[in-house]
Amino acid sequence: MAELVKKGKKGKKNSLRGNDRRNIWLIVLTVVLVIGSIFAFTPPNERINQGLDIQGGLSVVLSASNTDGSAVSDEDMEKSRAIIENRVNMLGASEATVQAQGSNQILVQIPGLSDTEAALNTIGTTGKLEFARLDSITDQDVVTAIQNGQYANEGSVTDAYGNTFPSGKTQHLKIEEGTYTPLITGENIDQVSIGKASEASAYYAVNLRLDSEGTKLFAEATKELAPTNGQIVIILDGEVQSAPAVQSEIPSGEVSITGRYTLEEAQSLQTVLESGSLPVSFQFETAQTVGPTLGQEALMAGLIAAVVGLILVMIYLLFFYTGLGLINAGAIAVFAVLYLGILAVLSAFNLFSLSLAGIAGIVLTIGMAADSSVLTVERFREEIREGRSVKAASLSGVRHAIMTSIDADLVTLVAALSLFFLASASVKGFGLTLALGIICDIVMMLIFKAPLIRLLANRSIAKNPGFWGIKDCQNAAIEYEKYLGVSTPASRSEEQQDQPKVAEFNSKGRLKGRFIKKDINFLGYRKVFLCAAAVVIALCVGVCGIKGMNFGIEFVGGTSITFNQTGDVTTEQMRQALADAGETEAVIQTTQTNGQPGFIVRTTTTDAAAATAAATDVVEALDLTTDSFQVDTIGPGWGASVIKSSVLAFLVAILLIIIYIGIRFRDYKMGITAVAALFHDLVLVIGVYCLIGWEITPNTIAAMLTILGYSLYDTVVVFHRIDENMKQENIRCTFTTMANHSINQVLCRTINTSITSLLPVLIMLFFGGETLKDFALAIAVGLVSGSYSSIAIATPLYVMWKNREKRNAKLLERYGTDVVLYEFAKSDPTSLPAKVNADQPVANEQAEAQDGADSAVQEPQTADAPKPEKPAKAAKKGTTTVKLTASQRKRRAKENARD
Repeated sequence: MAELVKKGKKGKKNSLRGNDRRNIWLIVLTVVLVIGSIFAFTPPNERINQGLDIQGGLSVVLSASNTDGSAVSDEDMEKSRAIIENRVNMLGASEATVQAQGSNQILVQIPGLSDTEAALNTIGTTGKLEFARLDSITDQDVVTAIQNGQYANEGSVTDAYGNTFPSGKTQHLKIEEGTYTPLITGENIDQVSIGKASEASAYYAVNLRLDSEGTKLFAEATKELAPTNGQIVIILDGEVQSAPAVQSEIPSGEVSITGRYTLEEAQSLQTVLESGSLPVSFQFETAQTVGPTLGQEALMAGLIAAVVGLILVMIYLLFFYTGLGLINAGAIAVFAVLYLGILAVLSAFNLFSLSLAGIAGIVLTIGMAADSSVLTVERFREEIREGRSVKAASLSGVRHAIMTSIDADLVTLVAALSLFFLASASVKGFGLTLALGIICDIVMMLIFKAPLIRLLANRSIAKNPGFWGIKDCQNAAIEYEKYLGVSTPASRSEEQQDQPKVAEFNSKGRLKGRFIKKDINFLGYRKVFLCAAAVVIALCVGVCGIKGMNFGIEFVGGTSITFNQTGDVTTEQMRQALADAGETEAVIQTTQTNGQPGFIVRTTTTDAAAATAAATDVVEALDLTTDSFQVDTIGPGWGASVIKSSVLAFLVAILLIIIYIGIRFRDYKMGITAVAALFHDLVLVIGVYCLIGWEITPNTIAAMLTILGYSLYDTVVVFHRIDENMKQENIRCTFTTMANHSINQVLCRTINTSITSLLPVLIMLFFGGETLKDFALAIAVGLVSGSYSSIAIATPLYVMWKNREKRNAKLLERYGTDVVLYEFAKSDPTSLPAKVNADQPVANEQAEAQDGADSAVQEPQTADAPKPEKPAKAAKKGTTTVKLTASQRKRRAKENARD
């Protein structure tokens, strides 16, 4: 028998050594990955691709359509993509991207482009060139205008006072397709060149050389028209470019197109004609022009928000958890390095480009990494308070914490992937960085945080409890043991007996420590919370109905122009410059970015080229820098697609979350009540936006979908603890009492994770650029609301629903409707009327008498003891304490020995 015991101890030691070896290898793996990541992303500005909104350039989305309304074929889309790509290459752009997206759209991205106005005039132009005889045109008004030479006149603009000024831009006469008979088309062109329209002219002409068929047709037509000096009309994309009179037959096939072209306009037309005409018509859905200076300033603001947020989170964790805070800070640092390494590797394969929306996702992942760290440390401390040794707590506590964190992370991952795959292109980067951050956080927990805590448990943490911030929990464990009368030294395992002694706790004083010492009666006020939530929702709906939602240009169409570093330029000067550029109805808003004054101008213009031209004119008129403005143009039909994709992403995410929670916790009620709380959070965010008048943009929608994940993160943590406590076979209290205690068990975690998540978001709100602020306000409101709703809405609804079940309804009949609260002992344990199980919700006195003294007692994972009360008061409240039987004490001793 003695040999078996020795073998058992030897086997246990070998097992522990094996676990240590595994943990050491995981730490070694972490070090290797960290070193590799540092090499991968150094220097970050070269190794991590930057999006157009950071490095500057042009990004447009073109939407294709047929004139007859029929669907665009895949063949036409691929031919169009190739033609547009050819035009982009002719512009001399390097590293440009031209790709089809969806069934009828083409995305064009040209980084570092300076002359965006010329590019816009080139990219989307159909390039349909036609020559027609004037006598073939059936529209008499057009014929008259051409005969009078009124087909290429200088345009004009009218200011707010009714004054008309020349715009400096040529306006061409429009002609409807079908009102003329084409003579030759762009397919008959062999060569295109540029030259002066005449020796004395300031304008340029585009010279063409026709193929043999075109030469023959053109020669025949000019031969017929020469005697009467008839005119040949040159039409490009439905606009009359010129209408020269034929003086003599032209048999050479060389033709000159004149139309008061500047050199840039002539070069643009040359590119269009050389690349060929597009088989379908295209219109700009979105266009974004970003100056490189503005993009780099936005990048710097985002980096400052991320770094400052990271530092503040680390400082808070160090302050609250002391030595364990070092592990948290180290875990977040490892997370940040691994994260940057992943982004660098994806960039190397051109699978990732960092955008401003992506920076917002990175800032949020800092809060998520802090969430998992807090969750792990809190569970570790909790199990020490329950009387487990440091080593045992590092095994079971960390394991439970990681399981809970992974469940919550996966719920957030569902929202992030829904954004990436289903939402509009402007927020795909946000969804991708958020998803990558979640995956990186899970990996960091498994290969670094958990192994490190387990390695340090016996070697350092148990020997220096004061430094590592667990001494208060060990004091509480001593008080527990005295209070319970169990887990005496004789019943403790050898491993637990080796635990260092802790100074005796003065039980006559108030128990000290950074943990909840008495349950808060949240569910006792569940009806008040739910009524308050209903009132909040009603008020938000009322505010939205009265003030309405201020939708951004992404939903209603138009142009937003951002001017930075405007110096002493006044609003009136900006308004006059815009009027001179043809934008008389512009809405002007002043801004401050990094201490520099600026303007945001919104107009109803949906012509990307015209909007960019107007912005360029304003910059020149006010003598501003040409690389510090941004132009965003949204077509009128883009908003519908944004709303459609956002709603689809939201519905898919909701459905997947309900399914996941229902399968994971084997209870669909959890998923439905969690989503109900989520709707409260989203309505509150929308109400706040309506109240303060902020614009609702796609970034706001993305933030709201992120709230979906963050709000559910808190809710899943609470539900996970409820589910864990429900696994006990014999429940000796009401479901409401057990759920209320579950909320209190994770309350410290909820408070700390809310703070650590909110810190980087607030930095982003106050110091980030306009794009980052769009995310930050919605997420800041959502974080506060999500933490509240998980306790005050999701759990009460779940409890009320669960109490209707037969089993829980019987518990209500047996133990009453009062919520029993737990509390650490305040007085000398020897003065208590009876010893109770601290892990056991107190039960109804009459029910205990019926069940007998030897009945089994539930022991959920908890760290609180019931508040000692006088028997009279306990009877009045319908509660009393419960004595432990000999069998229960024996079972508790075995559990402690096993841990």
